[in-house]
Amino acid sequence: MASLTPTPKQQIFGSDGLPLVGGKIYTYAAGTTTPLATYTDSSGGTANTNPIILNSLGQANIWLASSSTYKFSVYTSADVLLYTVDNIATPIDYLSLVTSLASPPPIGSTAPDTGAFTTLNATTGTVTTLTSTTGNITTVNATTINATNITATGTVTAETLTFEGGGSMTKLAEPAIKPITATVAANALTVTLNPTTLDFRSSTLTSGTVVSRSVSAAISVTVSSGSTLGTVSGQQSRIVVLAIDNAGTVELAVVNIAGGNDLTETGVISTTAEGGSGAADSASTIYSTSARTNVAYRVVGYIESTQATAGTWATTPSTIQGCGGQALTAMSSLGYGQTWQSVTRTSGTTYYNTTGRPISVVAYGNASSSATFSATLVVNGFTVSFAGGNLNTANAGGQYFLSGVVPPGANYVFTVSNLSMSNNELR
Repeated sequence: MASLTPTPKQQIFGSDGLPLVGGKIYTYAAGTTTPLATYTDSSGGTANTNPIILNSLGQANIWLASSSTYKFSVYTSADVLLYTVDNIATPIDYLSLVTSLASPPPIGSTAPDTGAFTTLNATTGTVTTLTSTTGNITTVNATTINATNITATGTVTAETLTFEGGGSMTKLAEPAIKPITATVAANALTVTLNPTTLDFRSSTLTSGTVVSRSVSAAISVTVSSGSTLGTVSGQQSRIVVLAIDNAGTVELAVVNIAGGNDLTETGVISTTAEGGSGAADSASTIYSTSARTNVAYRVVGYIESTQATAGTWATTPSTIQGCGGQALTAMSSLGYGQTWQSVTRTSGTTYYNTTGRPISVVAYGNASSSATFSATLVVNGFTVSFAGGNLNTANAGGQYFLSGVVPPGANYVFTVSNLSMSNNELR
């Protein structure tokens, strides 16, 4: 039996159909612009120039490395690109193929020393040890497989485990709503986060790196009997549940929403150890089983309940809500994570809301003598509140009150005449 001879020399033609005299062939690794050498003969001992320069007949000796795949870009001698062809590989070596087929690696009770399982299928069965000195297991499909020892080496990133030699495993997407539970027993409250995955910001505020953490088993935090978290007897409370990233280990923390903490997940927090009976009584303190400092966190839900006696956790929560979807979008609204604070503001001075959230501002005072008085609040150039009048001796001591909402980034200024001024802000 005879076979057709391969092309002894590579010949390239131009767009005019004539040999591409002096043409240039740039050779790269397939799919890239990384130069990859070709060779002048079958020994692979001498590399061609890159680009390869075609002779007076538009020809060149071009031998490829058998283990590589190439991309060719063909140019005229004047460096005009004619075309690019990607994923060029050597044809199958007939003699090597025959040799390989003559002695295939055994599959069965004897583990191969070399080679690779492309696909291993089993309806049921047990894999005790699967070992390959050289090679890769690309796919394992099984209805039931009990593995005593399967080892995979490769590169692990936050999203994907990539196996050496090909193949990868991608983590499941975060569930939209986090699975939390809350129970009361022995007058204590226990809050649990069930298995899930969470993405946390870096604990370094100057870094935008995101780290993915897996909660493979349920984790809990307990508010002991006698600890109020700042709740009030007979009044409904809302306790926010936080997941904190303790150097790669996810833990739980809780805090009373009434405490005014910023829970927008845009920074880091420090927690206080719950400490046992009566030790966790502040609405503004974030409590966890052990104290943690400057840790990244995620809001994973909240619970609402009304306890007859604050700190005696006897009544089952009326609402248990995992975070996700639109469940806690109000956390960035006016009043959430904010408290009323006494501040000092000077008449006629422009101030700016740099909190990243709306704030409410208030000014109040009185006239100290008979006079014409006025008070104005201007936000971003718009008058939003005004008071004024003329006091005589009979009604000296009149009072005024101004208030308004200042959007994030907006400026505001109070201007008063013949009046004292005190200021409070919800921020």
